[in-house]
Amino acid sequence: MKKILIFTAVLATVIASCDKVRNAYPTNPVSTTLDWSLYPDGDSAHYVAQGLWPTFTANSNTQRNVLIEDFTGHQCVNCPASTANMEQLIATNPEHIFGLAIHAGPTGLTGFQVTSSEYPTVLYSDAGIETGKHFGQDIPGSTFLGNPAFCVNRTKANNQFTSNAGAAIANKTNTCLASSIRINIQAVSNYFPSTRGLFLHTEVDKIDASITSDLAVVVCLVEDSLIAPQLVPTSMDPDGKDEDYIHRDIFRGTIDGRTFGKVLTASDLGTNGKYFVSYSYQLPAQYNADNMKLYIYVYDKTTEEIYQVIEKHLL
Repeated sequence: MKKILIFTAVLATVIASCDKVRNAYPTNPVSTTLDWSLYPDGDSAHYVAQGLWPTFTANSNTQRNVLIEDFTGHQCVNCPASTANMEQLIATNPEHIFGLAIHAGPTGLTGFQVTSSEYPTVLYSDAGIETGKHFGQDIPGSTFLGNPAFCVNRTKANNQFTSNAGAAIANKTNTCLASSIRINIQAVSNYFPSTRGLFLHTEVDKIDASITSDLAVVVCLVEDSLIAPQLVPTSMDPDGKDEDYIHRDIFRGTIDGRTFGKVLTASDLGTNGKYFVSYSYQLPAQYNADNMKLYIYVYDKTTEEIYQVIEKHLL
């Protein structure tokens, strides 16, 4: 698997590497360390000449979006009903509410997520396990003690990041949707099936100048849906197991290998005062590109709150 991150604001030099550079780079920042072997023509100058390197126009979005992180497990009998409640909430505003199934518990990999002969499908990821441990162990006084549990834009209620399904989730979601936007994100992705190579270009606009904490950008690789066994109550299936359960929005990791993202710095600022971050990534062979998407979010490193999230499909 190849995954490389580059962040830059201005580039005027040409660096020879596996990238067969024949022309000087344009004024816009073009990465010298993105893996250009993932571009079928193998040439960054050609990539730019084809109009694939974006020039972002003004972002007119005024709506804050919501990411609901669903800490779940395929051997958690109470999880399907809670996930269904979350999905019903998402269905009320699917353009602005997104779910992310994180197969982990407060101690990471627990009995609810492990594989067995009856539940052979791996649904957990290293990044998901790290995230579960973070909210279950790293935060003093956390009441995240088991599955299911949910974060909503990592906002707090009763001084807790996680909540159980129900009114608490809906209340947090509606509060976030109604709040003023503080960060805006735009992204352009280019996927090349012949190399399974992905190039992602993101622009982060800090609208609210009162934010003084460090900001980090995270790019999640998400599997849209997968049929695999799930433990369920006997009221849902007499055998207590749904062989054809549809697992949705499965967190498969981050494309740069950073669970908690890349902190944005002054070196990422463009001349327009907005942050610019680009990535290259090779999609692992076990995934179908037409079933994969990215969640790109920016959060506050001090408060942990996710200020904005957007979705990009690979195809």
